[in-house]
Amino acid sequence: MTSARGIGFEHRISPVPVSPARSFVVEHRPSGILTFLAAAILCLATLAPLLTSLPWYLRAPLAALVGVGGVRRLRAFRHSPIAACSLSVTGLWQVTLRPRRDVPAELTLARVFGGAVFLELRWRGGSGRVALLPDNLAADELRFLRAHIRTAPHCRSRYSGEEPTKR
Repeated sequence: MTSARGIGFEHRISPVPVSPARSFVVEHRPSGILTFLAAAILCLATLAPLLTSLPWYLRAPLAALVGVGGVRRLRAFRHSPIAACSLSVTGLWQVTLRPRRDVPAELTLARVFGGAVFLELRWRGGSGRVALLPDNLAADELRFLRAHIRTAPHCRSRYSGEEPTKR
């Protein structure tokens, strides 16, 4: 896949400069399907303590604790620290963080599940996850990324020179 084009992914609608290593940037938002499923699971998890045989003075705080914790996790998922991530033609990953700071990254985990692609990227000083589903990325870019993940070995990190950690 040495002749493969570079591909970029953008959260929200904000311009990312296109460099020679990135042939284009695709705008995308957090997945609505995944958010809906997580919210439905959160509602069921919040309701579960209320249906137990615990006394009421324990049921209500437990349900509130589950609800508040779940809402915080859901908000963290919707507002990722990653503003954009791109794959260069050479196989190196680059992450654009929210304050518009580009940092080199390594792909530590990539999962293809049905038509979805889940990426975990690590860079010096942090890490983040990106969920790419058919509702937040065009079909041809998603197909290209699935093929790239299945055929290419994991990319080397630009900042450490080490192989990504195996899980």
